[in-house]
Amino acid sequence: MDIVPFTHRLVPEHPQRRVIFSLLFASLVCVGMLGTRIISSHGYRFTGFFGNLLLAWIPLLLSLAIPYLMERSARPRAYGWSATVVWILFFPNCFYMVTDLVHMNKFGTDGIPRWHDLLMTMCFAFTGMFLGSLSLYQMQHFVRKMKGRQYGWFFAIGMLVLGSYGIYLGRFLRLNSWDVVARPTRLARHIYYFAGPGGHSDVISFTITFFFFSLAAYAFFVSIAHLHAPHPHPLPQSTDATER
Repeated sequence: MDIVPFTHRLVPEHPQRRVIFSLLFASLVCVGMLGTRIISSHGYRFTGFFGNLLLAWIPLLLSLAIPYLMERSARPRAYGWSATVVWILFFPNCFYMVTDLVHMNKFGTDGIPRWHDLLMTMCFAFTGMFLGSLSLYQMQHFVRKMKGRQYGWFFAIGMLVLGSYGIYLGRFLRLNSWDVVARPTRLARHIYYFAGPGGHSDVISFTITFFFFSLAAYAFFVSIAHLHAPHPHPLPQSTDATER
């Protein structure tokens, strides 16, 4: 069986390509619905969804490159570790798109049917979740290959927790992934304030709730990915088959 270049993966080459192509198709549907709204309304409401979609693609592209940088590339492994840090910073942008549903009070404005805005937002949200799930799945498999199955799941769960906290920082405090470089002092101040003893309870409740939501979505994705995976142990042959 041919395996995807860059690393040994659980998903063979052709199924992985189909998944990526389906995500490209879903992204085009999102852009098409947004473009239809812009043309019909002669306005630019919700155009930020497109920027969020582009940011959600970054972790997936990095998850394809990181194993190559860490294992196959002739470059120093520092490139791989740097890419991993960037992946961690941008990973929350995927599931963040679910929170765009907070704009529901603006659905159906500018002469656009409410159902169109709802379906468009859901399309962006689901595409972002699948982009994040595939990206995390690739990284989890890489960690599992290096350290073992248990560490792979520790990594995945830890990233879902950190991602949920990052989504809170982005949605409610309007912080971005690039604030680590652009405004590191402001970012550190907010993290210290909400992580310290005097932090608000809403950040804890949101992080926990969104973590379980994202964990349920990711567990469903992983179960689908393993639906037709080869059985780890060959099934015993029946007596009749052995005799024949």
